[in-house]
Amino acid sequence: MEKRPGKLMPSIWGGLLIGFISGVPFLAWINCSCCIGVMAGGILAAYLYRNELDPGQPMEMSDGAALGLLSGIFGAVIGAILNTFFGGMSVNFIYKISQSVNSPQLDNWLNQVNPIMLERGLFIFKFLSDFVIFCIFGLIGGLIGVSIFGKAKKPAEAA
Repeated sequence: MEKRPGKLMPSIWGGLLIGFISGVPFLAWINCSCCIGVMAGGILAAYLYRNELDPGQPMEMSDGAALGLLSGIFGAVIGAILNTFFGGMSVNFIYKISQSVNSPQLDNWLNQVNPIMLERGLFIFKFLSDFVIFCIFGLIGGLIGVSIFGKAKKPAEAA
């Protein structure tokens, strides 16, 4: 059995794509259509892994699952870092929403909550939800990538 290449670098590149798309304002809207940006990161990781793999060797579905899952993990971390730089969901956004809702109970609650703790809570909630969602859809993207790029090439095609 031939040695298989490492999955780390293709997953990091896939995670960079996921994190960039999800962390940069306005690009994050791409993920509104069935997390297509996250799946694209898994597909990219599978494509890059295929390029490192021996042309006569097929990709396994487990390769795609691992690549997509790792891409999702890296994407959640990179996206969280970018969200801190670009502001993400901030306390000011919550206050603006509360003004338009015109709810005395919400205003009273916001006056009692420490804004720093609220911002940290929002960051943790977003990171954990992104972590789960990116892992699931990154995995799906990795499996799609294997179905697209995973077949072994015949010796005539490899040359």
